[in-house]
Amino acid sequence: MLAYDENGVMREFYEHEGVVVCSHCYRLYKQLIEEQIPGFREVNDDICPYCKKSNGRSGDVEFYNYVISTEELSKLKKK
Repeated sequence: MLAYDENGVMREFYEHEGVVVCSHCYRLYKQLIEEQIPGFREVNDDICPYCKKSNGRSGDVEFYNYVISTEELSKLKKK
């Protein structure tokens, strides 16, 4: 996946590490996705922890989004 890093430089990051890019502010954040229990499902929004805007919604999964610390950001593997 291509994304802008903290310095505004386009780089490639790995989605399988739970790192996603906000479609509004283009900042990286960590995301944990868990399936909802059938019968107790509610629509859940994928809210960016930085700009607080929605990046989609789902009735099948819950989104847990976290800010990436500068230490974690520097440890991300870049291609």
